Amino acid sequence: MEEINEHVAPSEAALSLDQALAAAEKLGYPVLVRTAFALGGLGSGFANNKEELTTLVTQAFAHSSQVLIDKSLKGWKEIEYEVVRDVYDNCITVCNMENVDPLGIHTGESIVVAPSQTLNDKEYNMLRSTAIKVIRHLGVVGECNIQYALSPESEQYYIIEVNARLSRSSALASKATGYPLAYVAAKLALGIPLPVLRNSVTNSTTANFEPSLDYCVVKVPRWDLSKFLRVSTKIGSCMKSVGEVMSIGRCFEEAFQKALRMVDENCVGFDHTLKPPSDEELETPTDKRIFVLAASLKAGYTIERLYELTKIDRWFLHKMKNIIDHLSVLESYKQNESNMPIEVLKKAKQLGFSDRQIALVVHSTELAVRKKRQEWNILPVVKQVDTVAAEWPAQTNYLYLTYNGTEHDLEFDDVHVMVIGSGVYRIGSSVEFDWCAVRCIQELRKMGFKTVMVNYNPETVSTDYDMCDRLYFDEISFEVVMDIYELENPEGVILSMGGQLPNNIAMSLHRQQCVILGTSPEYIDNAENRFKFSRMLDTIGISQPQWKELSDRESVKQFCNNVGYPCVVRPSYVLSGAAMNVAYSDTDLQKFLSSAVALSKEHPVVISKFIQEAKEIDVDAVACDGVVIAIAVSEHVENAGVHSGDATLVTPAQDINQRTMERIKAIVHAIGQELQVTGPFNLQLIAKDDQLKVIECNLRVSRSFPFVSKSLGVDMVALSTQVIMGEEVEPVGLMKGTGVVGVKVPQFSFSRLAGADVVLGVEMTSTGEVACFGENRYEAYLKAMLSTGFKIPKENILLSIGSYKNKSELLSTVQTLESLGYNLYASLGTADFYSEHGIKVKAVDWPFEDTDNDSPFKEKQRSIIDYLEENHFDMVINLSMRNSGGRRLSSFVTKGYRTRRLAIDYSVPLIIDIKCTKMFVEALRRIGGAPPVKTHVDCLTSQKLIRLPGLIDVHVHLREPGDTHKEDFSSGTAAALAGGVTMVCAMPNTKPALVDQNTFTLAMKLAEAGARCDFAVFVGASSDNASALPEFASMTAGLKMYLNDTFSSLKMENVSLWMEHFEKWPKHLPIVAHAEKQTVAAILMVAQLYQRPIHICHVARKEEIQIIKAAKQKGVQVTCEVAPHHLFLCQEDLDRIGHSRGQVRPMLGTREDMEALWENLDTIDCFATDHAPHTVEEKTGERPPPGYPGLETMLPLLLTAVSEGRLTVEDIVKRLYENPRKIFSLPVQQETYIEVDLEHEWTFPSCMQFTKSKWTPFEGMKVKGKVRRVILRGEVAYIDGQVLVPPGYGEDVKKWNSRISVPPLPPQHKEVIKTPERRPVVHSEVIRSRAPSPRRGGGAAAGEGRFHLPPRIHRSSDPGLPQDVTYFQDGHPLSTQITRLSPQSVPLQSVPHLQTSPLLHPLIGQHILSVKQFSKEQMSHLFNIAHNFRMMVQKERSLDILKGKVMASMFFEVSTRTSSSFTAAMQRLGGSVIHFSESTSSVQKGESLADSVQTMSSYVDVVVLRHPEPGAVEVAARHCRKPVINAGDGVGEHPTQALLDVFTIREELGTVNGMTITMVGDLKHGRTVHSLACLLTQYRVNLRYVTPKNLRMPPGIIHFVASKGIKQEEFDSIEEALPDTDVLYMTRIQKERFASEGEYNSCFGQFILTPHIMTVAKQKMVVMHPLPRVNEISVEVDCDPRAAYFRQAENGMFIRMALLATVLARY
Repeated sequence: MEEINEHVAPSEAALSLDQALAAAEKLGYPVLVRTAFALGGLGSGFANNKEELTTLVTQAFAHSSQVLIDKSLKGWKEIEYEVVRDVYDNCITVCNMENVDPLGIHTGESIVVAPSQTLNDKEYNMLRSTAIKVIRHLGVVGECNIQYALSPESEQYYIIEVNARLSRSSALASKATGYPLAYVAAKLALGIPLPVLRNSVTNSTTANFEPSLDYCVVKVPRWDLSKFLRVSTKIGSCMKSVGEVMSIGRCFEEAFQKALRMVDENCVGFDHTLKPPSDEELETPTDKRIFVLAASLKAGYTIERLYELTKIDRWFLHKMKNIIDHLSVLESYKQNESNMPIEVLKKAKQLGFSDRQIALVVHSTELAVRKKRQEWNILPVVKQVDTVAAEWPAQTNYLYLTYNGTEHDLEFDDVHVMVIGSGVYRIGSSVEFDWCAVRCIQELRKMGFKTVMVNYNPETVSTDYDMCDRLYFDEISFEVVMDIYELENPEGVILSMGGQLPNNIAMSLHRQQCVILGTSPEYIDNAENRFKFSRMLDTIGISQPQWKELSDRESVKQFCNNVGYPCVVRPSYVLSGAAMNVAYSDTDLQKFLSSAVALSKEHPVVISKFIQEAKEIDVDAVACDGVVIAIAVSEHVENAGVHSGDATLVTPAQDINQRTMERIKAIVHAIGQELQVTGPFNLQLIAKDDQLKVIECNLRVSRSFPFVSKSLGVDMVALSTQVIMGEEVEPVGLMKGTGVVGVKVPQFSFSRLAGADVVLGVEMTSTGEVACFGENRYEAYLKAMLSTGFKIPKENILLSIGSYKNKSELLSTVQTLESLGYNLYASLGTADFYSEHGIKVKAVDWPFEDTDNDSPFKEKQRSIIDYLEENHFDMVINLSMRNSGGRRLSSFVTKGYRTRRLAIDYSVPLIIDIKCTKMFVEALRRIGGAPPVKTHVDCLTSQKLIRLPGLIDVHVHLREPGDTHKEDFSSGTAAALAGGVTMVCAMPNTKPALVDQNTFTLAMKLAEAGARCDFAVFVGASSDNASALPEFASMTAGLKMYLNDTFSSLKMENVSLWMEHFEKWPKHLPIVAHAEKQTVAAILMVAQLYQRPIHICHVARKEEIQIIKAAKQKGVQVTCEVAPHHLFLCQEDLDRIGHSRGQVRPMLGTREDMEALWENLDTIDCFATDHAPHTVEEKTGERPPPGYPGLETMLPLLLTAVSEGRLTVEDIVKRLYENPRKIFSLPVQQETYIEVDLEHEWTFPSCMQFTKSKWTPFEGMKVKGKVRRVILRGEVAYIDGQVLVPPGYGEDVKKWNSRISVPPLPPQHKEVIKTPERRPVVHSEVIRSRAPSPRRGGGAAAGEGRFHLPPRIHRSSDPGLPQDVTYFQDGHPLSTQITRLSPQSVPLQSVPHLQTSPLLHPLIGQHILSVKQFSKEQMSHLFNIAHNFRMMVQKERSLDILKGKVMASMFFEVSTRTSSSFTAAMQRLGGSVIHFSESTSSVQKGESLADSVQTMSSYVDVVVLRHPEPGAVEVAARHCRKPVINAGDGVGEHPTQALLDVFTIREELGTVNGMTITMVGDLKHGRTVHSLACLLTQYRVNLRYVTPKNLRMPPGIIHFVASKGIKQEEFDSIEEALPDTDVLYMTRIQKERFASEGEYNSCFGQFILTPHIMTVAKQKMVVMHPLPRVNEISVEVDCDPRAAYFRQAENGMFIRMALLATVLARY
């Protein structure tokens, strides 16, 4: 740099501590210490004095041999330029970026803005010129970045560093500008000049340009420090962030607020409520400093004061103040959002406020704000990332939404499928989900769909704009996804590929009528709501660990004591520290609940039994409409209790026995069926003592999907995508893998997280993972461990093992270590134990206590630290006293913690799990050192390569001697090798023809000199050579007889000549005939006369194949072959090929002939090319000779048929290897095989590479499958387009016969991969260019016919069930289970009359008059039936179980919902309805109610009755022989309404127990609330009443409820009762029940629910109303997701369906 007069930050390199101290003295403190050759600032930090420097440098030397000491420029601006330069010295700067945080914070930890915002033109150009000057001087070719420190006070700058490689910021710059830096750098490295490359955005201008941006990009990092114990939250020069996001906006404020929401979906933006103002946190930055800044601005700090504290540029601070200022404007409309002017809302959106953020400020709800915004037409516009700032037309699909624009940059014409990505990388959700999203997009595009991707992570492949048809680089939130959905109107949205983030918004999108592809969001909710999932498992008899959701300490403690410790504690709201923990005692529990958890009604904790010493099993699966089609099982090495993301995973599972595996499969099938999964899902199971328990189920891809897909060789994401889009797929079943074992090992980042304790528990802490393959798990594990940076120990190992149990379990392992020759050291207790067992261990003491003993002890006590500092230990094995899962919350620093932390800080390999220790040592014992690379295990190819035996073509014309201009042995056998053929049988019709010993010998000489593959040669039959041939017959491939016209002089028409040859030709040698049409029948007759086998060549006609088939059935010894051109071409193709070129013998058949060949494949013994080359000139001349070239095209055509399901690989092997060898007695070619790529798609060119004919009839045909490599007798004969063996390498196989006896056919080739069984071929005229859409035509019915599998029997996996329980068809115990309608086990047209659960027997044929008739268990079963009906109606399944039954609908009072839902329920179940109307019936003549009911009952099977008089229904029921269902009697009871209300609570919240239910309105006359209150006494609930004084709940009801021990409270206003309410039950003031208008008006309108009131309610509360409403719920509340009253009305139909089916004994 000095050479070109540029300034570098004063810096010194040091190789030792002394040099470092001297450098610091010279530069002056403070200094920055950096590790050389390390990524992400590993081991770096600032030192203000000598002590801090010593600590930092010592640790830095653990990572590298050199450290750099820099002068501290803390507080300066940090600017970065990305530069590209080509070899011709063209040099441009692509992007300049500026850190919001000043120097001193690593770029990866800082908020970064592109382009820079605070540089003036002079500064910008000064730094740009310097960048170009420096890069040219350094001679960099490709891409590099240069970082500057710029003084905020002057124009002084220093160059901090130049990275002559792509860096993390290169990825950001590429995504920020749309300029693909890595792609361009690769091209430049190949020497291509920059001006020649295209700009990928405009596709017309050159890449030699500097992007100019009309938008602003903000990058914000994400930290997950709360996952770690004792970690420092300060951020600085060492990188701790685990991911980052990038947002695009038209102004800084918009992009900045977007980015903050992207980092954490729970954050609403620049939020001042998250942290209090704090000068200390502003000065020494932490991961949450940005929110401290927001709070400080809100608290009134001035810009100057903030600048002094933070050194963040004043421009950024002013922009942040704009946001806070506008927040204050919004707050002024807090009570009355309807008065807010349109400009205020519009400006809020332009400043990046989200609907949710605005709703929180003005005390409204997100959907109310959305509705208002849409009414006012404040909508986002879609803008393209345009790198040329609209100077050129841009055709990019790289898009973002903004409110700072007026029009869209593109049209929304096409229909797309939308895929939601995985968002920011975080602990627990990383690149695995990105892989899934990308594979999903690729598969969709392959299927012909256009795709839309929504994601915002600059590090991912899914945000490369060439991956999809449209990329929206924007938030994954309900608001934004819904905005894009409304603009694009796609076919549907796939949520299951992006991890948990998309799943979280599934229900909100579903409620807005968004089409979700794959598993229904209703079922996603069933799996994610603990109550619903648990109840489902109980229903299908699958065991789970005991659990309970509790909200007060006493009951938590009581539960733990009941089930026994240890227990897992999962809080729903965390104050600090880890989210989950394992409590081993009351003390643990007490400590945990007091320090980390806010325990309240709003924030309960879930406590579940923790099962120790159990094995955890991960199952990844794919299902279609509930039918599981693929299962992958992986097992954890560690005991259960280690989070699956931190566990070592092995697949295929090695330790699971057959019985357990069968039960795992049964559980997976049962759950897949019950949740009606379509697409991917994942289960976690625990196995102990032969019991299996389910602990979790996710209806999406899991973290292990990429791992199992790659290890087991089946792309489960592609499979899921096909299923989701309605493609038919073949079931794969349990995946056993391809013979290799995959092991996945976590990668931790403890070395970057100062102070964090290295423990594994129920919370995930790893930030990445690696996987390796091996022939066994030990080899794979060792490779994987080495991949994470672990080193194989050389000599010294430190053991520190906690409990006695662990010490004894590891005894044999430690003995192994000793036998391997390691020097063992151990802490005192550990050393004692192993010494007693005769193992030589050196005891070392803990040095950590500061005791006042004598100095010798002090010397000795420093030992472990000394050893670690000197890097004396090569490995530390430290097992803590605690069992797995638990994490200490105490501030007490243990010896174990210090040891683990020191090992990390000095980069000593550390193992902290007992099972991993055993596996690692076993791997060391078996393998010794680092495992060697084995290409067959370690190398994956992008192709699906399979190995086939070398193929044999029994019908080839090689034209030598005589016509070598057409083909010769050398060119023809080269073509054979390129087509995968390793042995050819050459035909005798050459010039001269091979009809005697002289001509045959001449041909053999030429063949031996020219052939590159092995060969045999036929001899030709002529009119006069029958007697001469037998002499040399054994040297030939066989006798060829030409009986019809062809390109030959050997035609024999005289049958007596045929007979002569049959008589004289040796019996054991084959005879081959060119026979067409009736000649086939003639030659078959001759063969039958002589009882000799005959082989018919190139069968081409329907009549020929039929006669051969008939002959075979009659026992004639006939075999035949078909040429590919007769299988794949017919007369219709002649127009394309040309009639002269199309000449061939036999001629191409009709389409009917071609289809007859496919239909009779079983009759065809061989495929053979009949390769008959002629030059193009000859073929286009006046007398074109017949024949097609075919050696290079045959196998690709056949493999294409395999991919279409018309053939199997076995079919090809049989007809091109096994049968030719049998028929022609050909020997085995030793060490000969071919490798073909089944997936490679390509198009036949105008001529193939090796044949001399230079044309092909298949030109332009698309094929799938290509020969990659041919091994012939141990030599690589052909590879990827090159023939490597010389002419003359081929051998005459007939000469081998004398020296090799023909062994039987080798069985080894049965390993060929399994392909789907052949399906009947349908030659449709139209080739479908894209898959059928799930939304187009036919709806659900389109997929109805798929997967008619026989009903499966699921055995309950719960070993706790009594043995004598009898099972019926579905595997459910009859004594306790309710029969369920399984869509799979039932014909889809009708549902059989299934038995009713024994618990519901008392209701069969009974009147349903009062809620008091129902027990809690009966309700639960009724609700299960209703739930099943609901799911079946949603799937449009037919439910004719009440066919032939009739219901009377007798309503003496007006009703919409009750009467309509009863009618709909009856009709949906296949029954019919008679409507009875009071106004048109005999009631007008004075008929009594009892008579009317009795009359109607003689026509129907069930009567539904509503009457205004209380008790009337009961009276009528006494006179009725048929069941009567009470549909409401005056102010008395309304039992079906109460049932549907409880059902709705259960469906919405998962459970009724523990809920607080607030009833509002007319409680005196509201029969719905009377029945509901009575019914709720069966559950543990609290009731609250909000009502006008004169409309209170009747005393009778209050006494009844009190007698059941239910707490009741009265309130004067909704607001007062709302904060703790789970269910708000609104009712109308019933005008018809009042004596006078005045009385009614005095009560009317007192309690009205508005969005404003809803802001104090819980997020998970539900609002219910029996409807009709008058004005008690404002219409604005309807769009709130908590408003459940219309769903409640819908539930009415399902409950009434369940009741009718039960009462009529049909369910």
